Amino acid sequence: MKQTWATTSVQTLPTPAVRFEPVLDLATGDALGMAAELPFCFEDGPSFGPAAARRSESNSAKWVADRIGEISSVAHEFRHDHRPIIVPSPVAALANPDTALACDARVRRSVFCQQEFCIEFTDTAFAGDPADCTSRVAHFRRHGFRVSVDMRKSWQTPLAEGMRLLIDTLRIDARNLDCDLLMETCETAAGAGILVIAENANWRDADELGRLGISAGTRLRTDA
Repeated sequence: MKQTWATTSVQTLPTPAVRFEPVLDLATGDALGMAAELPFCFEDGPSFGPAAARRSESNSAKWVADRIGEISSVAHEFRHDHRPIIVPSPVAALANPDTALACDARVRRSVFCQQEFCIEFTDTAFAGDPADCTSRVAHFRRHGFRVSVDMRKSWQTPLAEGMRLLIDTLRIDARNLDCDLLMETCETAAGAGILVIAENANWRDADELGRLGISAGTRLRTDA
């Protein structure tokens, strides 16, 4: 009698394009959220004149909304449960009043809520008029989103009282903490209740970082 074997196919999930880096409490090691790492960045391309600038802003609003949709799908499918999720966003998206609305509409089509996302802009996005920048951040907050400032490469954003009340998190690179201005910014932010996250910090420096107001980290290092 000829014996036959049934063949079964094992279906594996594709590797997601979006990756997540956990944000960890330096004192306890508990997860406080996660930062999305995107496979590509928004590119403005050559821009000439006001019309081109407006096109760039419009495209950036759609780009952020699409990334939120992608991040939502990956986080849900692969059960990445830490919240909030930091979403890196282009400078042009902050200047566009439609970005928050586009992101809001996209979140409503997902299983998430707005408070689970922390829209992050680089420090350079806040180089304009402080009152104008505060107004733009407030627009995101009115739609329910958290807002983060990425100060890993520069740290010139003035944390005036109005801005301090609106910013949820601040990300820095621990390798730049020899700068007095950055240390002062961290202390000011922590005093206002802003979560300061240090990248490339060492676990053994947790106490020293805590004295500067830095209570969380990503890509944390340990002694060899």
